[in-house]
Amino acid sequence: MRKTPSRSKTKGRGRSGKPPRRAAAPGATTLAGSQLLRGTPPALRHELLAGCLQRELAPGEPLLTPAQSNATLYLLLRGQMHVLLGESRETAVPILPGECVGEMSIIDGSRVSAPVVAAEPSTLLAIDVDRFWWLTERHPVIARNLLAIMAQRVRMTNTALTIRIRAHEREELLARMDTLTAAYNRRWLDENLPHYLERARSADSALVLGLFDLDNFKQYNDTWGHIAGDDALRAVARSVREQIRPPDQLCRYGGEEFCLLLPDTAPTHTPKLAERLLETIGRVPIRSSEGVLWPSVTASLGFAVSRADDTPESLLRRADRALYQAKHEGRNRFVLDSTVTA
Repeated sequence: MRKTPSRSKTKGRGRSGKPPRRAAAPGATTLAGSQLLRGTPPALRHELLAGCLQRELAPGEPLLTPAQSNATLYLLLRGQMHVLLGESRETAVPILPGECVGEMSIIDGSRVSAPVVAAEPSTLLAIDVDRFWWLTERHPVIARNLLAIMAQRVRMTNTALTIRIRAHEREELLARMDTLTAAYNRRWLDENLPHYLERARSADSALVLGLFDLDNFKQYNDTWGHIAGDDALRAVARSVREQIRPPDQLCRYGGEEFCLLLPDTAPTHTPKLAERLLETIGRVPIRSSEGVLWPSVTASLGFAVSRADDTPESLLRRADRALYQAKHEGRNRFVLDSTVTA
């Protein structure tokens, strides 16, 4: 007869005869790699998993919200969280498994400063404030680990905030730029002309404001098409920028009309600049992106020099009157407002 193995010799053993390994508690592997618990005994990880509550979050579900009071340090066991420093994903600081969140509220007792939301299905271990301080007294290495974590978090936050500031500055700049010509737009002019006038009054210097537009531009568009018209506007704006000084500013006032701000410019110097601009505009080549050469254009210019009693509206009105006079006299010429005293 075939003998069967004795139960007393095989109880608790696998096929190899060795005792089976004890399965790790869910999250124990993550805690083993946690920077916060680095240098602590393995028993502590099992103690935390057994004694602390776990919280499950769905994607997009908030963990912490601004101005909320918080007395819990959260260790991420699974998934990913985001600390939101802005509306863009670029300014979200990721929290990965093994990392913690909520530590600032624990340390200084303040309210939550930034939203923390789940980026994907996530499981967090909730360590209440009393247990946390008890752990740091029992294992001082946790306090040192937390200092290192906070230093890293500050660096990441600074980087995210820098990205956010640069993005905001870029958006602000684009909101004040004409995308077709890369000149400033009417909004920029409305915001900045009062400051230019005030600086001119304070420094007892002259601000020359010029308005110019392309002659017979509607006919140009009707004959050659709006693509040719756009190419002409770009070419003219580019050529004018090359003729003015760094402190001077070019704005697209509207349609085919442009505005020039020329601070610290004497009225006696304006005619020479105007002649140079007329010559430059008249000979600038106008090419399409495919290399098609369009006919050249001319422009009419009107200039006004600021007075002590000028407002943005009065200065623009005098420059516009001079521009109208240049057009009335035959176009492709400039007029300097005659009401200005040097």
